[in-house]
Amino acid sequence: MTIYCLVKKCNKKVECTEYNLCSLHIKELKSSNFPSTIQIRSANNLTTHLVEISKESSDFSCTEQKFLTDWVKPNAQGLRVEAIYNILLPDSIVNNYKSYRSLVESRGNFKSLSLEEGNEKILYHGTDHDCTIIYDAVRNLCKSTNCAGCGILMNSFNINKVGVNKQHRSFQRLGQGIYFTPYSSKAHFYGHGGAKPLPTEAGRTCRIMFITKVVLGTTWQPDRVSQNCRSPPAGYDSTWGRKGYCPHGGSVLNYEEYAVYR
Repeated sequence: MTIYCLVKKCNKKVECTEYNLCSLHIKELKSSNFPSTIQIRSANNLTTHLVEISKESSDFSCTEQKFLTDWVKPNAQGLRVEAIYNILLPDSIVNNYKSYRSLVESRGNFKSLSLEEGNEKILYHGTDHDCTIIYDAVRNLCKSTNCAGCGILMNSFNINKVGVNKQHRSFQRLGQGIYFTPYSSKAHFYGHGGAKPLPTEAGRTCRIMFITKVVLGTTWQPDRVSQNCRSPPAGYDSTWGRKGYCPHGGSVLNYEEYAVYR
């Protein structure tokens, strides 16, 4: 199947599947000429580009369908995807991720088991945010140090920020890690602190959610809560919270989740 550059009105074939860009836009990615919908620059002067995906494109419909299919918890009605952005992180962050993925693969040989390199999976992460990026015509990001969404866009997922959130929730079932889930409905809950009213439609609110690659490697599967855990046991790369396990009080996990610590 031919894949075309994600930049609107560019009909060239993709040369770099890591970014889904043609050769021309790969070169422009490192310049101020790159046609991103939004740019956000971190404190150390690295730029993340957000490219809005057209609602008429197959990319939008495929991602939207995955999001709706992965909504398995009956905790919202009348779901609608308002906008989707392709996030193009700085080379230093991407290369660091790829190096870690290669390291995990070298230890576990997951490709020989017909898995993705490093046992990489596509998972969801819900979080708070202060921005009105989805429903503001100006498409601004607040870039505030208090905005978890902007922090992820500028720096990717930062283990130093674990435990710092607006919900003031200290309980972490799988320990002090960064959490992901295969279910959009579960990730949705963790963005409720950033829910904003949709100005164009009374009674509706909007949240943000990340769909991201995660290197899971060899997963540790605990039977009980490991709240103080800061890494999985030796020989493991991540923690898998399985449905029906890790009880806390009278409650066990109803929907699976993963935690990584690097």
